[in-house]
Amino acid sequence: MRYLWYRILCVQLSWVALDSSAWDGGAVEVTIPRHVDDETTGDRLRRWADEWIRMVRVAVSPSDQPKTGQIYDIIGPQNLFGEESLFINLGYWANDPVTLDEASRDLARLVARTAELNKSDIVVDCGPGYGDQDILWAKEFGPKHITGVNLASEQIEIATRRVKEAGLGKRIDYVQASATALPQEDASCTKVLALESAFHFPSRVDFFAEALRVLKPGGRLVTADIVPKRTPLNALARAEVSRRGWRQASARAVRQAVDLIGYRDLLLDVGFAHALTRCISDDVYPPLGRFLRTRLRDPDMRHVNPVLRYTFTPLGFQLTALNTDYIVAMAQKA
Repeated sequence: MRYLWYRILCVQLSWVALDSSAWDGGAVEVTIPRHVDDETTGDRLRRWADEWIRMVRVAVSPSDQPKTGQIYDIIGPQNLFGEESLFINLGYWANDPVTLDEASRDLARLVARTAELNKSDIVVDCGPGYGDQDILWAKEFGPKHITGVNLASEQIEIATRRVKEAGLGKRIDYVQASATALPQEDASCTKVLALESAFHFPSRVDFFAEALRVLKPGGRLVTADIVPKRTPLNALARAEVSRRGWRQASARAVRQAVDLIGYRDLLLDVGFAHALTRCISDDVYPPLGRFLRTRLRDPDMRHVNPVLRYTFTPLGFQLTALNTDYIVAMAQKA
């Protein structure tokens, strides 16, 4: 749960579409299920109260099972911040996009380019959200097949419907499963991608090991992820990992030690032949904070749960940048 409440807030950043999505290479209408167009003020207040109660119940539940999928199903597409899609990421702002939608597409493109995604690829997408990134990858990079692995049942239902509406039902499918116990067979895919989702997973050690298992020789794992900054506050965690190793250290120590450098070290320790990490925080946190200063004033933002809406401020992202790095990582199997 370390980043769960932070991510609950990130969810809004993605996409509340007003009509349909259009992609380069030909416009294709894709239904955006908001369910809030005709919502009265009373209905909205009751929905917010219900969302708060359900999220608290999940948070305090004694279950050892992952809770992220349940939280996402509660938040749903009705609480997102974007303009024309249902992406769920903070966006990549290096190329000065003018909307959150385009920034989120740029982040998906950055992941694809880092993976060297191509027409021969068989892709496993861990944490595909509502399917926007898979539709973009299929249309712009043309991989042979994409399988999205997700724990959130509503996201799977919506994503499946949307890829069919986009005419991509034979090239993209979804399964309900955990990224730390992938249903794919050994050496069955060429790329494993995780776009702003790996910090949700119960264990990056297990996820990286699973990615290595399902990748064919020469295959790549690429993630866009949020990790702790290396500071004196997590020095004891790094010392524990150094003393006991990544696999024997406590889960808490691993979470705190997997910073920009530790992330690469963990990938190599799991068995990848090569690994690279780079920080892109400056092209994520500050520009997103500036964008939201204006976006949050738009009339269509009134439908978003206020607990989520009022957390996104430039100051909030400055504080986030003090404690975390936003990174892109690539690891290649021998």
